[in-house]
Amino acid sequence: MIERYELPGDGVYPEGITEGPDGSTFYVSGSAEGAIYRGDLDRPGLELWSPPGADGRTGALGMTVDPAGRLIVCGGHSGVLFAYDTANGGLVARHEVTTKRTLLNDVCVNDGHAYATDSLRPAVWRFALDDEIGAGEPWIDLTGHGIEPGEAAYLNGIVSTKDGSALLIAAQGTGQLWHVDIATREAVPVDLGGVKVSGDGMVFAGEVLYVCDYTGDGDGEPHFRLTGLRLTDGHRTAEILGHHAFETADTPTTLAYLGGRLLVVNSQLAAGDGGPRLPFTVSAIEPPFGK
Repeated sequence: MIERYELPGDGVYPEGITEGPDGSTFYVSGSAEGAIYRGDLDRPGLELWSPPGADGRTGALGMTVDPAGRLIVCGGHSGVLFAYDTANGGLVARHEVTTKRTLLNDVCVNDGHAYATDSLRPAVWRFALDDEIGAGEPWIDLTGHGIEPGEAAYLNGIVSTKDGSALLIAAQGTGQLWHVDIATREAVPVDLGGVKVSGDGMVFAGEVLYVCDYTGDGDGEPHFRLTGLRLTDGHRTAEILGHHAFETADTPTTLAYLGGRLLVVNSQLAAGDGGPRLPFTVSAIEPPFGK
């Protein structure tokens, strides 16, 4: 069984990952150059699927695949959401949001829309998923729901709840997890029992929500880990199931759940002055806190 998947290239700094529509393929984005790679659970090496700079894509962060088989890619500071046909790699949509200072970071699909977090504003953009993908519209701004004006919330990971009624959004800067009702746009922090979860990418494995998380532990250094959460009370309360540690040099940013295992992106964004350890990799692990 493959434990690590390798990416070609020495400047990738992978950031996003999502499963393909066939249950075996997965895609990984490169934050530094904007390349997109494709892998298969049965092959240890990924291939370059879309080169750096294609379609003006100078950076690529969070990704997802919609029910129509379109790969949706967050373009980071460019403020552009890209969409590609996974069957032939062709560009099918390219939409730039209307705010100049922006960072489209992560994206999920729920009820005919793609929802993308903006890390420079505590806001979420929404894109209609019809035969053609619609332009982005401001959907919710968490300022006024509990995030103070100017507070560095740094919205990051976003997933749909299991029943599709709400979105769960990680505010990495404040250590909060937000529950946003789709129908009413009511936004409240998830009750974490007084614990902070500085979440990056997130994924459900069965009923357990896995979050790429980090803590300072009082020594001034980030300690990266996966945190397992079990949600109750309509996804408004979470029990911490435990933490699974990673090396700081790996700097996991996000993960996918595919073939019964978690695929964890080792971005190496905090690798230090010595530079990255090549090759860049994605780790495959059993869900440490069950499903």
